[in-house]
Amino acid sequence: MTIMTIILAVFTVVLYLFLLSVRRAIVLPVYRSKSRFFVFILLASLLGMLALTQPLTLDQRIRLGCLALLVLSFLLDKTGFTEEELILLSLDLKGIPLDEIERVVLFQDEDTGLVKLNFFRDDRRGPLLKFDRSIEEIVIFLSTHLKKGTRLEVVTKK
Repeated sequence: MTIMTIILAVFTVVLYLFLLSVRRAIVLPVYRSKSRFFVFILLASLLGMLALTQPLTLDQRIRLGCLALLVLSFLLDKTGFTEEELILLSLDLKGIPLDEIERVVLFQDEDTGLVKLNFFRDDRRGPLLKFDRSIEEIVIFLSTHLKKGTRLEVVTKK
């Protein structure tokens, strides 16, 4: 086994441990489309089949196995609110502390039923987040976890 294969295997293990710890910390997850799961599973299956059916060396099989696991790691990607911060990227080490959020705007889409959340900090708008939870549940969570004085607006459509 080459040193690069060993590094790839160690990286894969560390990545999975980190993604699993971030996944457990998320209390209010952001909505993810289910269609992307099929693409990642299909691609990882193809890589796994290639590793098992082709005449490859042990080193090459381990690399393809690690590559399939890296593709599957996208299924563990989870973002959302923790008790102390907003995590926008799974590999972000610190996230956005809830104390820094100045204003939150919520809107429920009538067509999809998803709740869209937009937040502002330092007078700049953050990315639009979608949740498949009820708007009441999100308001209760935000009102208890945001700092006192943070504006929480719920926009309704007439």
